Amino acid sequence: MKQFALLLITLCTITISSCRKDLGTKCKSYNRVNITNLIGTDAFHLDSTYTNAAGEAYNAYMLKYYISHMKLVNENGERVELYAHELIDQAVPSSLELGDVIIPDGHYTSLEFNLGVDSLHNHSGDQAGDLDPMYGMIWTWNTGYIFFKHEGYFTSSTSGTEQPLIYHYGTDRALVPISLPIELHADRSASVINLQFDLNKLYSNPNTIAFTGNNNHQSISTSDIPWINTLRANFPNAFSASAFVFLQE
Repeated sequence: MKQFALLLITLCTITISSCRKDLGTKCKSYNRVNITNLIGTDAFHLDSTYTNAAGEAYNAYMLKYYISHMKLVNENGERVELYAHELIDQAVPSSLELGDVIIPDGHYTSLEFNLGVDSLHNHSGDQAGDLDPMYGMIWTWNTGYIFFKHEGYFTSSTSGTEQPLIYHYGTDRALVPISLPIELHADRSASVINLQFDLNKLYSNPNTIAFTGNNNHQSISTSDIPWINTLRANFPNAFSASAFVFLQE
């Protein structure tokens, strides 16, 4: 019992001495990120039917995208990188919960990340982790990753028939830097960032994207460039973020 008490005192002493703001020693907090795909204010579900801004009914049996180099930015402009490359897959619930990372205590005012894979990793061939080709997010006929993949069906506004919807968005020009305002005060605490992605906003803000006659893009030809540019302009408006502290020591 005495040995246990001595060990506990030692651990407490180490904990206290390792986190002394008055001595200039930075204290640390824990942070994780939860991601929710939405249609407006409702949760998005695979194989459910939705209506886009062009009035077309559509669904998705697959929705995946890459988020890379996510960082928290504090009030002094200092950045703390949280994750490198994360594949978000609606069909895999665990991919929507990014694990705990340690961050320095402080007041954070924005969240930065890229939609897509940075140019260095985009041209490095087969890689491990979430960049593993096994996830079906790399082109087999050309070096490079698919940044965003939406596969499903929609109802044509001209024929009224159901047609395939295949959107494979990628290439270096498609990388989208995104910065979102956030209020997070970390003080030896644990916090959660809720990152939300609204699929309907991707297809409507600021540019309305109709699927009829525009339903198959693979990002491989010059004719895809206007479509890439339109989505690239819409992606920042499709994301929003909020944060809260759920444990305070």
